[in-house]
Amino acid sequence: MIKRRLVFLVLALALALVFGEIAAAKKKAELKPVGIRLYHFEIQERTAAAAVWYPAQSCPGKPFDYNRQVKGEACLEAETDRSAAPYPLIVFSHGLGGCGYQSVFYVENLARAGYVVAAMDHKDAGMCVMEGKKKISTGKIVFAALKAGLDLQKMIQSLFRDSFQNVDFTYRPKDIKGLIDHLLELNQNDKNFMGLIDPQRIGATGHSLGGFTTLALTGAQYDCVSPSKWPDETCKKADDLMARRLEIKPGEVRLEEMARMICCLPEFKGKDKNLGDPRISAGLPLSPAILLPEGAISSVKTPVMIITGGGRMEVPIEPIQRVYNELKGPKYLLHLKNVDHMTISDVARRVVVTWLVLPGFRSHYQTKKQIYENFSRAFFDGYLKRDPEALEYIQKPRYRQVQLQDRP
Repeated sequence: MIKRRLVFLVLALALALVFGEIAAAKKKAELKPVGIRLYHFEIQERTAAAAVWYPAQSCPGKPFDYNRQVKGEACLEAETDRSAAPYPLIVFSHGLGGCGYQSVFYVENLARAGYVVAAMDHKDAGMCVMEGKKKISTGKIVFAALKAGLDLQKMIQSLFRDSFQNVDFTYRPKDIKGLIDHLLELNQNDKNFMGLIDPQRIGATGHSLGGFTTLALTGAQYDCVSPSKWPDETCKKADDLMARRLEIKPGEVRLEEMARMICCLPEFKGKDKNLGDPRISAGLPLSPAILLPEGAISSVKTPVMIITGGGRMEVPIEPIQRVYNELKGPKYLLHLKNVDHMTISDVARRVVVTWLVLPGFRSHYQTKKQIYENFSRAFFDGYLKRDPEALEYIQKPRYRQVQLQDRP
């Protein structure tokens, strides 16, 4: 009897694998083709690698290898599908130490949905890179995560100590503004992209520090003119931290404290800086690092959807909730269950140990992937393509993993 049950279980597993492969192959065959082209742009006095994804007529040959770091479906320099052009443009900004290739499934899905999508390597790219060899090994990343007890902020500050020495991340939105400038030039002069982009329909999205970048681009403002924005007690602590910034231990200062200290820094004290780009019509930050002082986006009327997770390996929900509450325009906050900071990253998913320690990869990953794909597409369809059905879609949770706050 036991042997029969074992045989039955083995056969059932075998059939499940076979039909699973058939279903996966069928799904893959039905995917709309995506093309990718690579560029080098001069942005902020450096040469930056950039990639542009777009709807393609077909995808002959093998998929692009993404510098052997992740797997995707896009084909290099595939023939452009102009049947529905001009397409809205979406710019993607990677997380601190990530790269333009970190979330391939996410950007390819948007291109497949009828968008031109572009990403670049910011100067802090390190855990992966679009060109050459990555600067930080997988082993070092894993060691830093374990040493930090899976505390995201400690891990990031340990790996990127140099990036936290100044706390001025305004180079990020400036990078993306420069990227948009170059893309719109291609739209006028490049034979492959001429007329492909609708310059009146531009969205921004990004992960972690790229989420900060996205929020900044929607119209964030560092209003540090009033002395009430730089109280003595806060600024004394900021001065102390800056004086010994080379010796600061990971986790000693949290993102929430850094946000409160921004107006104390010489670059901002007594000044009023708007980081927004009026060309951005919709923003979708993913697990954004909140490096914005209180009230920085209280005047933002651009539609914003924030998607984030929970747990120690994630940005705290409290400052994200504060930002959501401040937003004045149409806004959405998706708080996902059993999703961590790295669930959006294909690069992280390729590391075997992450399957063991991060909840985002351990169970129901395909469902979580669908959540990112379906809600991001519907959000941009609703606000860049004016699709009423898409707007209706994002007003309901749809999945048991989704906790949704919305004010359309």
